[in-house]
Amino acid sequence: MIRHLRHSEINKSKWDNTLKLSPDGSVYAASWYLDIVSPGWEALVDDDYKFIFPLCNRIKFGFNYLYQPHFTQQGGLFSIEGRPSTNKVKQFLETIPKKFKLIEINLNTSNHIDAFGKGKISKRRTHHLSLRLPLEELRKNYSDNLKRNLKKSKQVEQTLESSNEVKAIIALFRSERGKNIEQLGDKEYAMLEKIISVAQKRNEVEILLTKNNSGRITAGAVFLKSFMSYIFLFSATGNEARESGSMSLIIDHFIEKHQGENKLLDFEGSMNDDLSRFYRSYGSQEIVYLQIRKNTLPIPIRWFK
Repeated sequence: MIRHLRHSEINKSKWDNTLKLSPDGSVYAASWYLDIVSPGWEALVDDDYKFIFPLCNRIKFGFNYLYQPHFTQQGGLFSIEGRPSTNKVKQFLETIPKKFKLIEINLNTSNHIDAFGKGKISKRRTHHLSLRLPLEELRKNYSDNLKRNLKKSKQVEQTLESSNEVKAIIALFRSERGKNIEQLGDKEYAMLEKIISVAQKRNEVEILLTKNNSGRITAGAVFLKSFMSYIFLFSATGNEARESGSMSLIIDHFIEKHQGENKLLDFEGSMNDDLSRFYRSYGSQEIVYLQIRKNTLPIPIRWFK
């Protein structure tokens, strides 16, 4: 029987063990990660934690609702028994407590469902690159444009290095692309810093950056270890990087380092066509995951929402 557990009732040891044994386990659903992005998260579990489903919850204007936290692309149902059936996914969704009057969550790439009562289902996309092949084979699948950018990047006077300079990468992002993202503020960037800080203590993150000949950071990327994959969690590029192909160089270096591993590189999106094209240039495959939305708020508030 599927049980709803409040935060204090969750056995985090059993929870994390299920993720470890699940073929599709994701760091997004790890207890340490959820504790940062959604303090007080609740859960649905079945069959002594063989099936687990995180519930990231908040209260606003007196109403409980489920949401998709920042820096957490996917959630949904995970199982040690492999990809859950459509019926099992549906059962869990239908077991979400009625107290949650608004549901806006993403499932993971192994969750499939055709309908969710009066709720709406939409498709989102991410991009996966298998790292199992040797580097020569991986690079054969690069697009011609990417190959040109990499050639150009090696003609520019710049250095590529591993680093712990998270604050500098975030500052670069905020000064460039971040200026146009209203949803990200001091609270969200502090959350990102905490995720990376804890991941560093767990030895589950890699940070790469490029610097120009003056020693100024031109681009940076954060890769998070996630069981059978690496997640391209966060990146930043300055104006110089767009001309020097610095981000292309960073990702190619990461691929070179991890070639031959039985893991995926998850580019984490994107619904932006230009970014999607860039991720596909590495030979990655477009993968669909589902977004679920259901609004049962009282009618006046529902209309406002």
